Amino acid sequence: MVRFVFILLFCCAVLFFFLHAVKEGVRKDLAQPVVSQLSSEDTPTPFFEKQKKGIKKESLFVPYWAVPEVTLPGTYTTYIYFGVTPGQDGLFVDEPGSEQIDAFLSVVPEQKEKLLTLRMVDNQNNLTVLKSDRLQQKIIEQTLSLVKEKGFDGVVLDLELSALPFDSLVNQISSFTAKFSTQTSQQKKTFVVTLYGDAFYRVRPFDVKKIAQHADRVMIMAYDFHKARSNPGPNFPLHGEELYGYDLTKMSNDFLQTMSADKINVIFGYFGYDWLVDSKGNAIAQATPVTENEIEQRFLHGCNFADCVIKRDPVSAETNITYTDDAKRKHSVWFEDKKSIQAKQSFLQERGINTFSYWAYSYFDN
Repeated sequence: MVRFVFILLFCCAVLFFFLHAVKEGVRKDLAQPVVSQLSSEDTPTPFFEKQKKGIKKESLFVPYWAVPEVTLPGTYTTYIYFGVTPGQDGLFVDEPGSEQIDAFLSVVPEQKEKLLTLRMVDNQNNLTVLKSDRLQQKIIEQTLSLVKEKGFDGVVLDLELSALPFDSLVNQISSFTAKFSTQTSQQKKTFVVTLYGDAFYRVRPFDVKKIAQHADRVMIMAYDFHKARSNPGPNFPLHGEELYGYDLTKMSNDFLQTMSADKINVIFGYFGYDWLVDSKGNAIAQATPVTENEIEQRFLHGCNFADCVIKRDPVSAETNITYTDDAKRKHSVWFEDKKSIQAKQSFLQERGINTFSYWAYSYFDN
């Protein structure tokens, strides 16, 4: 009997420590960045015949903070206002994004398409919205009411979310997108969705194929691949999957497997990041964002920093600047500019993608 009790207690102890280890393992896994483990060999690359370049269409994002006292150039087919934002009780009406709508409309060239962005960029607030059908419906109705009242031609849903791709969350996003699309279509307006350029590389809670089925257009954010909290690297490299883990080439392959080329609109960001780095070039602090205009003023019109080296990378097509500041600290800057964008657009047009957008007005000279 004593031996039986001893064995039973021993088994219970082993089970306790096993469950504790599993719990700790799960906790650590959830704390890590979620990156796809599929190699390029696991995902078939579609064969693309080289396409004859079509007519390029371009749109411009105009953020609310850039609106006052501006004159927008008339060279774009579409002007996208960024935008209005929801809280936990519907759209904010006394927030700068809502207050600048009329100012934006007053400077948009006539006879141009105008889209209103619903900017959902607060992670916690987005999760609250996705859990509530009532709140979703209220936000959809308020947004479409603004679209109709102000004379916009459609809406851009900019739902940005960092979370593990649990089925429940993926389904919530797809359902919200479908409802928004249906009600926008009923008003005979255009429904556009933004998606991360690394949506297939870093596992995110978006069913790209389902979302694309409900959207008139899908805007792919081909920027911010190397983030402020990461080590230095290109905004979104044209080539270099072997070096960077992913690139624009693979991105276009991935998206073209889920939707037609004429539905895709690729967004380029006219900005970069300035990282403080150690002697090996690794980041030692969160990077500072810099616009193309700021980069031109600080570096390209004459770099007065010590050890300043400006070099375009032939692999990514982007430019890297290294320098030492007055405090003897080393820096590395990577950024997108007109030349790198032209190289990327030329590549994408060969795949039949001819529609592009730019983030954002006031970041670069038009």
